[in-house]
Amino acid sequence: MSANLEQHADHLLVLRVGGELKKSELDAVQSDFLEKIAAAGTVKLLVLLENFTGWERGEQWGDTDFFFSHRNDFEKIAVAGHPRWEAQVLAFIGAGLRKGPVKFFPETGEPEARAWLAE
Repeated sequence: MSANLEQHADHLLVLRVGGELKKSELDAVQSDFLEKIAAAGTVKLLVLLENFTGWERGEQWGDTDFFFSHRNDFEKIAVAGHPRWEAQVLAFIGAGLRKGPVKFFPETGEPEARAWLAE
């Protein structure tokens, strides 16, 4: 399992990312996301980096269609993971370019991330 999207209550989606993220897995998660927002509208997203080791090398990660088409579908995004990934993950998510705020929490900060999303 490298990427898995779960639907939770109150328009909350939880994306669990473990190991090395492959482009094909991200594409599948994005398709799943489209199905979930069709019913929910805007959502809050919690990204949990679990033993995350980075992105698959050699793949085409520059496709920004999904980002620009759906950047306003996220009310807030919280990421909990190892601090070494903070800058790269925030850049990958497009923090500062989205309608809603994006915040990074340490890997032990899942409860705080959930509380921030609930505010």
